[in-house]
Amino acid sequence: MRLKRFPIIPIAILLIIIMIPGGCAQKQSASQKPQSSAGQKPKAPPEAKDMLKEITTIIGELDRKTRMKKVPSLQQAAPGGVEGGQGQGSQGSQGGGSQEGSSSGGGEKSGQGKEGSQKSSSGQSGGGQQKTTNQWQKEMQSLKKIHESWNKLEPQAVEAGLPPGDRENFKLALNDSTVAISKQNLEESLAAAIELYGQYAGLARVFSIPTPAEFYQVQYGVMSSMAAASQADWAAANDKIAAISNSWSMLLPPAGKKDKLLAQQTDLSLQDLQDAISSEEINLVVFKGDITLNNLKALEKKLSQQ
Repeated sequence: MRLKRFPIIPIAILLIIIMIPGGCAQKQSASQKPQSSAGQKPKAPPEAKDMLKEITTIIGELDRKTRMKKVPSLQQAAPGGVEGGQGQGSQGSQGGGSQEGSSSGGGEKSGQGKEGSQKSSSGQSGGGQQKTTNQWQKEMQSLKKIHESWNKLEPQAVEAGLPPGDRENFKLALNDSTVAISKQNLEESLAAAIELYGQYAGLARVFSIPTPAEFYQVQYGVMSSMAAASQADWAAANDKIAAISNSWSMLLPPAGKKDKLLAQQTDLSLQDLQDAISSEEINLVVFKGDITLNNLKALEKKLSQQ
């Protein structure tokens, strides 16, 4: 009895397949659509671009201040630096001459001169404090915009799949930048701002952003190594520039497809920067680093083109 039933089963299955081929095809195509859509990243909200713009603005301002302070040759060559000192000196010498004249003119005039001098010095002190505050105003304004953009972006990033670790690291870097800039600590502020930039790669992994996440990792390594070199922390500088090797090896092929010559220039400039860091010559690091950053800026434009 059992031997007679076996042939009936495949015949029945065959009949079912023949009778409903269209239904199977529709079910298969329907099941494939969610898989393809699930593999696509959501479009990056405008706040993501806004944050990156403000982060780079902060880094640019802090980098300019750091160079004026840390690199003597650049400080001497900076416009307004030496001229401003000479202007203040000439005004000071003229003020001194005026006070001498008042002193020889009599005790009353001398007293008036001293009182005026005290008022002038107190006014200059207040003006100096206000000038220092204004010098950091741009960074504080950008920070406020980043906090506002992150508040809008954070829930969307979580929904897009941003890992909890990346989310916390971004928040920590943003808070560290805020504290450092609020204290007007130049070196700490620059390091924190660069670290915040490095966390942007996490957003590039979960959102559809034209520039690959590896680009932000490479540029982060370049900037952080240059910042460490400016503090004469050569061991950290060497570690940070060496850490971009894997990211650059992944970025180089698509970069070569966009612009082969530019990709080669960037690759060579990265090697030159690494050699400059190894030589522990800060001026050489600045020059080679600037070339590398300019190449990366040009490369970013190429990569963002669809």
